[in-house]
Amino acid sequence: MAPLVPVFAAESLPDHVNTVRRNFQEKRRKGQTVNLQECPLLEMTQFSCNPPQNGVPEPGVVVCEPVVRLFRRCAGGLTVETTSWEPLRLAEEAKQKQAVNTNQ
Repeated sequence: MAPLVPVFAAESLPDHVNTVRRNFQEKRRKGQTVNLQECPLLEMTQFSCNPPQNGVPEPGVVVCEPVVRLFRRCAGGLTVETTSWEPLRLAEEAKQKQAVNTNQ
């Protein structure tokens, strides 16, 4: 049986990247703190065929839709899926940029 996978909000992803779980205990990852924004952004496209929200297709018809997934590859081989985190990061950057512009 596969080990339990913790569920957490996308906003806390940078904190979770810097911890490792072993034997139900969290420990800080060895080495320097990982800053996801400094890691290169990668993109992968997968396809979901006959997605359930589109209903049942006619017999013999296969309909596939692209699903884009985003990743950050950091030093030491750490690769993290950031698909849910990237829009939050962009919104935060836009909010900070707007705050700087209104203070000028």
